[in-house]
Amino acid sequence: MAGTQQARPGPVNGPARGVAISTRTGPTRTDATDRADPWLGRQLRLTGRPPDPVRLFHQALRTRSPAALDTLVGLATGDTLSPRDLLTRVLDGRPGDPPTDRVARTALVGVAFTWAGLQRDTEELLGSALLFERLWQAGVMASLGHPLKLTSLQTLYLAGRHRELAALLPGVEGLHPDAEHYLRTDLANPYAVPGADGAGWPSLLSARFDEQGLAPVELLAAPALSPFDRLDAPSAPAGSTGGEPVTVIMPCWQPDQGLVTAVRSMVGQTYGDLDIILVDDCSGPGYADVFAEAEAMDPRVRVLRMPRNGGSYLGRAAAVADSHGTYITFQDADDWSHPSRVELQVRALEAEPAAPMSRSRAVRAKDDLTHQWLGYRAIRENASSLLLRRSVLGRTGGFLPVRKGADSEFAERVALLAGPIVDVPAPLAITRLRSGSLSRGDFTFSWMAPDRFRFRASFTAWHRRLRRHVEEGADVHVTDEQLATLPFPVPPAWVRDLDVAHRVPTTFATAYLGAFSQDRPTPGTRWLLDRLTASPEDTPVGLWHQEGRETDSTTRPHLAHEWDDLLLDRVVHPISRVDPSTVHRLVVMDPAVVTLHRDQAVRVSAERTEVWLTPELLTPGPSGLPEDLLGISDTLQERWGARPRWVLAPWLTPEQGAGVREALPGLRVDEAP
Repeated sequence: MAGTQQARPGPVNGPARGVAISTRTGPTRTDATDRADPWLGRQLRLTGRPPDPVRLFHQALRTRSPAALDTLVGLATGDTLSPRDLLTRVLDGRPGDPPTDRVARTALVGVAFTWAGLQRDTEELLGSALLFERLWQAGVMASLGHPLKLTSLQTLYLAGRHRELAALLPGVEGLHPDAEHYLRTDLANPYAVPGADGAGWPSLLSARFDEQGLAPVELLAAPALSPFDRLDAPSAPAGSTGGEPVTVIMPCWQPDQGLVTAVRSMVGQTYGDLDIILVDDCSGPGYADVFAEAEAMDPRVRVLRMPRNGGSYLGRAAAVADSHGTYITFQDADDWSHPSRVELQVRALEAEPAAPMSRSRAVRAKDDLTHQWLGYRAIRENASSLLLRRSVLGRTGGFLPVRKGADSEFAERVALLAGPIVDVPAPLAITRLRSGSLSRGDFTFSWMAPDRFRFRASFTAWHRRLRRHVEEGADVHVTDEQLATLPFPVPPAWVRDLDVAHRVPTTFATAYLGAFSQDRPTPGTRWLLDRLTASPEDTPVGLWHQEGRETDSTTRPHLAHEWDDLLLDRVVHPISRVDPSTVHRLVVMDPAVVTLHRDQAVRVSAERTEVWLTPELLTPGPSGLPEDLLGISDTLQERWGARPRWVLAPWLTPEQGAGVREALPGLRVDEAP
């Protein structure tokens, strides 16, 4: 989404437009909700207890569930409009005020965040911006916290509502100073905002560096290059300071002009004793000229060519083995580092002799040097800036042999085993935001890619085990040989074409589908945990953890820690909907996850399914509603081609089992195997 993007023909920078919101009672529109998730539609009709709109819009973004968005629109409009109808009204500029009812008003805010966060099309982005304008004018947004305020204002910027944003911004209270600063910076950017004169933009762009006493950020006079690739910062002569040698490792695959920018920023460092290694990850002959240009920039630059494509972290490992620096640091191949970066990080590390590594902060920016990434501030910790003592690798090991995500795991492992990281508070780099990045495509506002979420859950489980050993007094060392066997489950796509000793199975005799999170303990999850702990099965068992419909959190619930040892010891194996796998027998322990996630793509093949029945599914519980078993059956048939087998949950007492059968006359219900 570019800064000047707009969605429909005609001007969008005119006066802010509102939307007519009806909250009348009478006939309601529930058919779309019923198709998406009948439970949600009936909840609104029968119980009078609608879900919390704040949790619901976060869940809509995490699960991409049309039912959640449809329910939000129903709450906001008195169940009179569909999402498409509401969007049409907003885009057509029909005047109106936000509803006065608290739930309806909060739901309308949730609709705006959902439209923006899903990032599906430009019409929803513009509709979200127009809603936010009206909500700000009505005073609705003032009570929200900083992250939501920032996201709403970023939406205006990304939708091209620059004048409206400029008018709103002076009256917004509670924004983080960095968030406000970079909104103002981007409004002044002449490369992104039509009509911006750019007079004060250079000083705004450089301000956060200037405040730390760093050399100012400037642009080279090279109009053929993108603004990002013109970044520069004149300072003391390159190589004017030094000390112990530092190896700078820069993995590259099919680089463009960004590699020249990154290398230029490194050869211009004030710290002189550098060994700069460009790792060519099998880019191919078409990129030889780019590498040659970069290598010719300085005698300290050399190219290490990998024999096969293995990803950034295998390249880093090869460069570490081929290097001589007392310290080792990293640089992404399209980022720009301030000339003082290495000097200040070495100085911070030498001031703390017991610290294993230092890290600095960075400013995110796109090619046009705008900074808005929906839901995120511009300044962040820079994972690629780690500068470590080579000596700590003997205790911590290096990077996991995976294709992405290993830098965050590595940093947390080093902090666990070797001591806290020294953080340099100054921004010492500008990192490039590109939609095609391996890592940056894994995060959007209130959403994380399933593989990324699962990888983090797995490595934190392993870290909890390491921490337990440390607390028990063990002398814990992690070796590269241990890492080569992958000490925790890793998403299959992350080790694609790599020679690793252990892989997650793709065929399962039995797999269990449900919500196995800390906030949803049930007799069923306890029973399954105890059974698998006492009697592990010989064939691979899959655990398919999905978010449940009801949650008290605005973030996705993690798998309960009680499962850590079973996963790490390969008693059970995690299943993800995005990984191709085959399950001979899929046991549905929590049918609610079936309907909540029914519109998500699933690459799991199930030969047969069975639903374990409990009294809670058939009688009103805290929600006031039973589950819709027919709808669950329809969904399973649509997905896997056959109706499920209905089975009494094996932990039920005889009396409970009899009650389930009595509640389902005419339905064949089998005993648990």
